[in-house]
Amino acid sequence: MLRKSLLCAALLVAGCDSAKNDEESFREGLPSKDMVEMKAPKKNGQGLTSAFYGQGQTAEYYQLTVGAAVTVNGGTLAVLNLIEEIVKHTPTSIEGDVAVWGPHTDALSPSTWKLTVTRTDDDTYSWVLEGKAKNAEDSAFVAFLSGSHTAAVDADGERVKGYGSGEFLIDWEKMRTLPNQNQNDMGTAEIQYSRTDAKAVASVVAQFHQVRDEEVQGGRVDANYSFKQAPGAGGELDFVLKKNIDTDPARTKREDLSIKSRWEATGAGRSDIELSGGDLFGKATVSECWDSNFLSAYFAVSFNPAVGYGTVSACGNFTTPVTP
Repeated sequence: MLRKSLLCAALLVAGCDSAKNDEESFREGLPSKDMVEMKAPKKNGQGLTSAFYGQGQTAEYYQLTVGAAVTVNGGTLAVLNLIEEIVKHTPTSIEGDVAVWGPHTDALSPSTWKLTVTRTDDDTYSWVLEGKAKNAEDSAFVAFLSGSHTAAVDADGERVKGYGSGEFLIDWEKMRTLPNQNQNDMGTAEIQYSRTDAKAVASVVAQFHQVRDEEVQGGRVDANYSFKQAPGAGGELDFVLKKNIDTDPARTKREDLSIKSRWEATGAGRSDIELSGGDLFGKATVSECWDSNFLSAYFAVSFNPAVGYGTVSACGNFTTPVTP
């Protein structure tokens, strides 16, 4: 970056920065699905092998880890897919540091979309996606998705296509005011992501606020997720929920459930679970390890050692529990 800036200054070339206000540069100012996806443990695309739990069966907490990744991806990738479809078209306008796609209405869509991308620094952009009913006035546009993104650059200040970092907010409360939206979507999600180059550790942090609790009629829940993965290696996923885990209707307090899952490139891994607060009198912990076929090889609980099985040596490189 410094090298390129010095070159521009030395040559006094007015056009050194103008290339970053072209159509493609504004597209690079947006997150992609690859940058934000949480990748769950897997081996050669293999799925779950059994619907039962226990030693030698599909690990329960492997399945829970995959489910957590699916939950986050389902909430974020759909809206990013909408953005990617919008920017396949030519921008309606580019004026200085601002590019606008739309207003645009697909032939069979009841909604009209408008995406505005603003360059705020050399390689940093802010953006907002708005929607309204097809026949509504322009004053009816609602901003339901917004964020900022910094495009990754190499040592020479050149853009590294497909990489970057940033954050964005999904507001499902506003989104479901638009036509034909899923009325079960509620709450908000704040997403932070970083994938700066092919060798860097990728990370995604997702904070869900008052989203729908699928297990409780009319209920809402807060949940936090944190994902990290190095290229060609395994990964780790932490998630924290605050909800009423106890099914006894006489005990209604919300407990704190924290889970940390780690896995190798082969798919073998471990989950450590901690449950506390609410109606519980103390803290309970659970640990489970699975092999490269996702079959449970070790299971231990703090409150009843009799239900455990296997030896910790079955956990491979994860013999030591890690607090979520």
